[in-house]
Amino acid sequence: MNRLLLPLLHFFNDGYQAALPLLLPFIAKDIGLSLSSIGFLGSMLNFSSVVLALPAGMIAARFGSKKILHLAIGVYAAAYLVLSQSTSYIILLIAIALASLGFGIFHPIAFCAVARCSNSSSNLGKEMGTFTATGDIGRIALAASITFLVAAVGWGNTALIYGGFALLLFLAFFKADTSEAKTTQETKKRADRLLMLKNRRFLLASACSVLDSMASSSIFIFLPFLLIFREIDYALLGSFSGAFFVGNLLGKTILGWMVDKTGSARIFITAEILMSITLVALAQAASFPLIMALAIILGLLTKGTVPITATMVAESVQETGDFEAAYSINSFVVGIANTIAPLGLGWIAEFYGIQAVFITCAGLAVLATVPLVFVGAGKKYDKV
Repeated sequence: MNRLLLPLLHFFNDGYQAALPLLLPFIAKDIGLSLSSIGFLGSMLNFSSVVLALPAGMIAARFGSKKILHLAIGVYAAAYLVLSQSTSYIILLIAIALASLGFGIFHPIAFCAVARCSNSSSNLGKEMGTFTATGDIGRIALAASITFLVAAVGWGNTALIYGGFALLLFLAFFKADTSEAKTTQETKKRADRLLMLKNRRFLLASACSVLDSMASSSIFIFLPFLLIFREIDYALLGSFSGAFFVGNLLGKTILGWMVDKTGSARIFITAEILMSITLVALAQAASFPLIMALAIILGLLTKGTVPITATMVAESVQETGDFEAAYSINSFVVGIANTIAPLGLGWIAEFYGIQAVFITCAGLAVLATVPLVFVGAGKKYDKV
């Protein structure tokens, strides 16, 4: 896999994935959706990451990583085109299901490719941080501006424009690549997923990933509704999301680099505690400048943990090289967490208010540190 092509694909994948939830408040207003329905849509958006996580390695080995990642563009292009015609909840569900398929296949395959491309374990955190940061450049470029476009041409036309552009990308990118290395397929023969369940370091890394995802994966879905609760103008939702994504970019770059120097456990625990404090502060904040500042800080902390957990997973199988098995299983359990969390948080928002969502996520962020603090194996991830 070309090391320049991976970041480019990540740019579009994460940009389109982040832009989609920003259309939901506009669609909800027009067709009349409750917050619990929004939570269900958020769960649907993550559903395919559960279904596709385990077979992702086998699919990539059979057809080639590049072809599958290119195909994903075509699938979420179709999702946006269907979304542009969403005059009912059923059509909206179909659009979200398609988007889920397109986005769900990307990360298990891409993270494995990055781990294999890394020169050594000493720069793995840097490689993961740089790769994940390119996704946030896409988020800033493609998501932060979408609400301004909605204000100008409406959400239906905006979805049509985004879908049409993605379709052109798919047609431009999707070419047969018979020269792609078969290292994935060869390694897949050696990978035994059942052995992962006996790997204590892998189980620890996956536990941290699951709890961290439950705390942070749904924040972006509910952030626009918190801003609306604070009576922020609809057209400015993209600006706040842009601030959130700037934080994502900084967090993944900075924390990814720090992992190689300080050790993943220390950085992870610090980030989770600070995330919890920021979530509580954001739930209570009312002033425009404070909310903007907190959005940047929250973005830095919530997604800054991604290269940390990805590095922990890679380190846990560094000796055996079973990256496909490790990332497939990790993506599967994290996908379950990402699917359950929005649904549960949607019901919390429905019964206790939107602020309760952020308080709940703060508690989950603290809980995410438990595996490293109390299991006693966290020191294995630190530099000696």
